[in-house]
Amino acid sequence: MVGFDKRFYTPRSFFRDLREMVSRRSQIRETARSGRVDPAFVEKIMMAVTAVNGCRYCAYFHTRQALKEGVREDEIARILSLELGDFPPEEAVALAFAQHWAETEGKPDPDAERRFHEYYGPQVSADILNWMHMINMGNLLGNSWDALLWRIGIRRGSN
Repeated sequence: MVGFDKRFYTPRSFFRDLREMVSRRSQIRETARSGRVDPAFVEKIMMAVTAVNGCRYCAYFHTRQALKEGVREDEIARILSLELGDFPPEEAVALAFAQHWAETEGKPDPDAERRFHEYYGPQVSADILNWMHMINMGNLLGNSWDALLWRIGIRRGSN
């Protein structure tokens, strides 16, 4: 859509992602229950994807959740600015991959994806990917709402 600068859903892309999320529902449920990924780290991952997609609703919500989970304000600011260099390696690898994954619309470089899986192992990397898929869908839904508002003349969502 000319003038609206964020990614948003088309009917085709929405139903594609919805089908994928429905097909992954057991794995997503297991991810949410497993506790293999620390809740504060989950919020950081979600904010890294959100920073790329620019969903203002998700940025607001997950900033609040991150603060509740003990993430420091300076860390939140760095993630939302996509300044990931100062994070410890156990987080930086996933945060950089989440950024790359979102920038490539879920089609990351195969070498980057291989390194990500090698670093975290099969279970944790699968959990992180599930969190990334969930927030990406939330981001695109929020941006789609903003695209609609923009289209009908409420221009707040374009920035």
